[in-house]
Amino acid sequence: MSQTPVFFHVDLDAFFASVEQLDNPAYRGKPVIVGGEIGKRGVVSTCSYEARKFGVHSAMPMSRAVALCPGGIYVRGRMHRYHEKSRDVMHIFETFSPAVQQMSVDEAFLDMSGTARLFGPPEETAFKLKQCVFAETGLTVSAGVASNRYIAKIASGLRKPDGLVVVPFGEEAAFMAELRLKDVWGVGEKTRNRLEDAGLSTVKSILSCSEAMLQGLLGQAGGSFLHSVIRGIDAGIFTGETASRSISSEQTFEYDLDDIAAIETALLELASDIMFRLLDEKQSSRTIHLKIRYSDFRTVSIQETVDHTINDTGELYDLARNLFLKKYDRSGPVRLLGVGVHNVAAGSDPGQMDLFDTGDSVRKRKVEEAVLALAHKRGKKLVTRARLIPPRGRNES
Repeated sequence: MSQTPVFFHVDLDAFFASVEQLDNPAYRGKPVIVGGEIGKRGVVSTCSYEARKFGVHSAMPMSRAVALCPGGIYVRGRMHRYHEKSRDVMHIFETFSPAVQQMSVDEAFLDMSGTARLFGPPEETAFKLKQCVFAETGLTVSAGVASNRYIAKIASGLRKPDGLVVVPFGEEAAFMAELRLKDVWGVGEKTRNRLEDAGLSTVKSILSCSEAMLQGLLGQAGGSFLHSVIRGIDAGIFTGETASRSISSEQTFEYDLDDIAAIETALLELASDIMFRLLDEKQSSRTIHLKIRYSDFRTVSIQETVDHTINDTGELYDLARNLFLKKYDRSGPVRLLGVGVHNVAAGSDPGQMDLFDTGDSVRKRKVEEAVLALAHKRGKKLVTRARLIPPRGRNES
């Protein structure tokens, strides 16, 4: 007899802002906004629930956030600290399930199938997990429990913060039928508008549509996806594979960049951040991805896979710079740059070097690891590359 599948989706509540409130008691109960520099082209990364009451939300320009919430507490992100807390939480998850699929720094799926004898019914187990995370880290999580990952993902977001929603086995379709269309994961604003223009404004109204009709409205892939998920069927968006996980960093500039030297400095800063996170998480990658957004908002991307592990910031920067020179069409100044590594895997492989490597790669790797150790003790910017030191007179944020 096959066992009933059980999946948890667990999501840290307003993660970056919650860490800031945890570390700074004076911030608790107040609107905290984590993001880029005020007065520049920075955007909100995360904001506390107190800030959301003012209409602030992630991806909003910081200037707009300040206009909505002038009395808010605005802080720059501390990724090394967020990664520390993320690791603590993920370790707790691993005590509940041997199959933890981390989707990002603040969310993960847990395959809890067959664990009832160890922990009890799924709802009790999810409650225990939430209690454990709060007791050991001081952070709250919201959890969704269901027979597939897609339903669990939606359920975890319905009662934030500190929420718990359980969708019993066999009730997936009924659960979906009662959702607002905006709560259906994967149905964005443009898709909703297209559906509403066709007179389809609720999940129940869409249930009467054939797959062919939805494909005519949304395209073949989009129509098939929606036809499946509104019936509670997992369309395979979230799989058990973790090898394709990515780590990325991007920057929107105060002024559009058309100077190659300034662009190269920005690429070096992004590469430094990515390598810091790779080493901090003991991860490795051979694939680099570059994104360019021009002043007219055209966005292009390019990626490359090399035949060895990317081992240090200098190498990552060189790869990013070469990709930029290949893709940059000089049709306009650059508004945003993003660098990422794909197919991230656990561990590193410093031995997989160039055939004629003289040991420089190993030495560079050790330097990177030493800088990381200093960063943990004294702060990320204690040691940095000379090119990244701001000129005198530039304000720190």
